[in-house]
Amino acid sequence: MRPIHCKPVEKNAGKVRASGFSLLETVVALAIFAAGALSLYGLFNTNLIALQRVQATAEHLPVARSAIEVLSTVNPWHQAEGRFEVDGYQVVWSASLIEPIRHGQTNVGMKAGFDFGLFDIEFAIADGERQLGAWRMRSVGYERVRGLGPGEDIF
Repeated sequence: MRPIHCKPVEKNAGKVRASGFSLLETVVALAIFAAGALSLYGLFNTNLIALQRVQATAEHLPVARSAIEVLSTVNPWHQAEGRFEVDGYQVVWSASLIEPIRHGQTNVGMKAGFDFGLFDIEFAIADGERQLGAWRMRSVGYERVRGLGPGEDIF
């Protein structure tokens, strides 16, 4: 009689082992990827908008500085609004008193020849119909109220 050779029984004998991803794992991975991609797109879009604003400001900054230089020569006490042109751009401005009028004083506390007021000046720069921006600055307005009259000498 011949000996019978028996094969050992495997534990996973009837199961087929699959390699790779299941459909559920693929869907979850795609959802995570899509959420990350959308957040990166939003960040990228926000940065592009900010970059456009910075570029626009950088282009108009020299014009705004020139307007500030011109407005610093204006006495808002006597001229409360106006318009002028800088490098082909229109500047429209108006001034309003924000602090009460104060009488000037000398070093020893006596009344000086001028009264002063602090003014808030708002100005806008436009290129034709398109407004490029609006700015604010403060300036001191003054008026001679005491002392020598026009054309009078000290001596």
